[in-house]
Amino acid sequence: MKRTLGAIAAAVALVAGTAGAASANTIQTTHGTVINDAIPVTCAGPGVTAFAGTGNWVQHLTVNNAGDSWFTLTEEGQVTLWTTTSDGPTAWTGHVQEWFGAEDNNKNSVQHATMNFQGTSTADPSKTLSMHAAFTLTFNANGVMTVNNQTVSCQ
Repeated sequence: MKRTLGAIAAAVALVAGTAGAASANTIQTTHGTVINDAIPVTCAGPGVTAFAGTGNWVQHLTVNNAGDSWFTLTEEGQVTLWTTTSDGPTAWTGHVQEWFGAEDNNKNSVQHATMNFQGTSTADPSKTLSMHAAFTLTFNANGVMTVNNQTVSCQ
């Protein structure tokens, strides 16, 4: 998530600086093959789940002349996924799919994501993990969080 949010901030700053001079929306699309992210949930409760690997990703950023912005990131591929809880880290290898989006205007800001992972334990390949995680954060024009919803299910 740090990479995702950092990319959003950098791209919005870059585009916002030129949006006022533009006569139409500014649109950027970027592609890549190295995927990684971190989310603030685990199957065991509080902690962090992170992954890194290779696959495909594409991100889109649109900023209009009013400074409203829309950002999406979609990535999928083969990864090593780590969950870190108070019991320590656990590693898994498998396939991940993630979608992240952020929308901002002068009235509110919304960020949301969905992640799916299917894999096996690196320590014991007979153990499998199927994880689905999602979150939504909404802030009003005063920067006050009005929605904070996180869900995770694991099998």
